[in-house]
Amino acid sequence: MRLRLLLVATLVLAGGAALAQVVNHDPPVQKIMAAEVNPGALAFWAGGNDPPEDESKAEAKIRWAEAVKGAHALQTSGEELKKYTRGAPWNAFADLMIATGKEGEAAAKAKDVEKAFEIGGRVYDSCNGCHKAYIPPPPKGTVLPL
Repeated sequence: MRLRLLLVATLVLAGGAALAQVVNHDPPVQKIMAAEVNPGALAFWAGGNDPPEDESKAEAKIRWAEAVKGAHALQTSGEELKKYTRGAPWNAFADLMIATGKEGEAAAKAKDVEKAFEIGGRVYDSCNGCHKAYIPPPPKGTVLPL
């Protein structure tokens, strides 16, 4: 179940990022998304997903450390995105990213899988909501690369 959420979230982020490259000619925002938000979200989500069956303690430690870094990246990139505000909804999505990043960092430090998974869903909501609000749909008949 959690692996499926990670895969779906990855596709949503990748699809949103790919479309943003085409329709949103805003290089500073694109850079924040590509260099900070996407890798941060993926690292955080990996912490709250079911670990590989044969994961060693050392590998788990690395996975959780990366989840902490990812949650921190969500906080800092949320602050960066607010500098490019597009009004109240934009700021609300950025604030949600910051808040879930803070909660996620605490959950990852505690290695709380269930809490990290729940927070990961809210991170996804922040990403998806913003993409729906600010990335226009492609013209009918357009096939997007996966």
